[in-house]
Amino acid sequence: MLMLHQHITRALLTLFLGTLFLSSIVSYFTIKTDNIETYQRQLIAYIKIIKHQLPSTPDTLESFATLIKEDSGIRFTLINEEGVVLVDSDKDSETMDNHAHREEIVKAQKIEFAHAIRFSDSIKSNFLYVAHRFEYNNQILFLRLAMNIGSIMHNFYELWVKIALIFTLSLLLGLYGAYHLSKKIRHEIDKIIANLQQIADKDYKITLSSHFCLEFLEISNYLKKLATKLEKRARQKRKYTAKIKLISQQRSDVISAISHEFKNSIASIMGYAQTLLDDPNASVQIKERFLGKIVQNGQKISTMIDRLALTTKFENGDFTTQSSSFDIVKITHDIAQSFREKNPTRTIECHLPPHYLINADRTMMELVITNLIDNALKYSDDTITICLEENALHVKDSGVGIKEDEIDKVTKKFYRSNSHSWDNSMGLGLALVNYILKLHNTSLEIQSTLGVGSDFSFKLPSNHSVL
Repeated sequence: MLMLHQHITRALLTLFLGTLFLSSIVSYFTIKTDNIETYQRQLIAYIKIIKHQLPSTPDTLESFATLIKEDSGIRFTLINEEGVVLVDSDKDSETMDNHAHREEIVKAQKIEFAHAIRFSDSIKSNFLYVAHRFEYNNQILFLRLAMNIGSIMHNFYELWVKIALIFTLSLLLGLYGAYHLSKKIRHEIDKIIANLQQIADKDYKITLSSHFCLEFLEISNYLKKLATKLEKRARQKRKYTAKIKLISQQRSDVISAISHEFKNSIASIMGYAQTLLDDPNASVQIKERFLGKIVQNGQKISTMIDRLALTTKFENGDFTTQSSSFDIVKITHDIAQSFREKNPTRTIECHLPPHYLINADRTMMELVITNLIDNALKYSDDTITICLEENALHVKDSGVGIKEDEIDKVTKKFYRSNSHSWDNSMGLGLALVNYILKLHNTSLEIQSTLGVGSDFSFKLPSNHSVL
């Protein structure tokens, strides 16, 4: 098995041949440029001589142009300031296009001697043009001389074709060796890249092996060790991240919920209290009403705190139920009547049997029914119906309803939908209901249609009797 440096030595030999080739290309263009610049300087020298030898009368310009062409082989063109060709040694001037926008003419407006290499539409060949602006018989003219690029470069090309052939043969040999070397290296690199991509995708079960050279074998071994270490760290990171995320989310939820829910009640208390302080002569009725509002909001805050503490107990498993036998129908009627007194404009209908005894935690069941009725009142304006169907207590409303994808979420702690909060205290109301029902081996069932209404129900504990 060869070492990597042996492969590199071969590659450097090929690189050397390539460098020679590139050097020849650079020198080719350098010599070509110098060659063209030499002819450019010659054309400038011709212009300086010719412009002083121009005939004094325009009638002899055409024969003068022909003479220049025959003696030097240089194309002679005379153009007026408007771009009209007055005379041309190679073509009938009357058939030629206006030359005002030719590159060399445009440049000659700004500099003394302007040059350009371009294709001639008239002669259908590439030319080196040099133009000069001067005054002739009280008018501004452009004297332009041109040489065919093909004739300039003919001998130069012959030399470089021979050189190119030599370099081509050398390069073919070098490329042949480089191809096989690069093919082998590319194959090994592709395997390494594939395994690195596998690691990047967090798939650490790599099976990399190499028999090309010792260096690639060492790389494959190190990659295997790296994958093993990364897999171990990834497991640790996932556990740590999940733990931190959970703690952070819980803290954020608590702070957000407390801030949101307590803000209105505290603001109301402060507002009523400040009003009483600012107006000590207020009537007794106003004072009683304001103090009642203060007490009401204070009770609301106290209830929220109690529910938060109760939820924490449920989650920590610190709460145990105190079961007793009681009439769920009587409790339901009492709670419904309490809500009717608080909301005299609302209709709460109870379609229940005369009596229904169950064995459960009375206080907790009161909390369940209270939360469900309060929730229905909050999110509907029509009649609330409480009924008992197939041993399940239902609280139905014709309110805003719940989106289908949110039904499973409304019982989560601190959950709030985009448009509503489906509970009556910090996102804990329905969560408390869910916790309590689970302790009684039952669960909250929700059927809801957005814009139509909702039906919250739960199966009553199995140990019951109807009277």
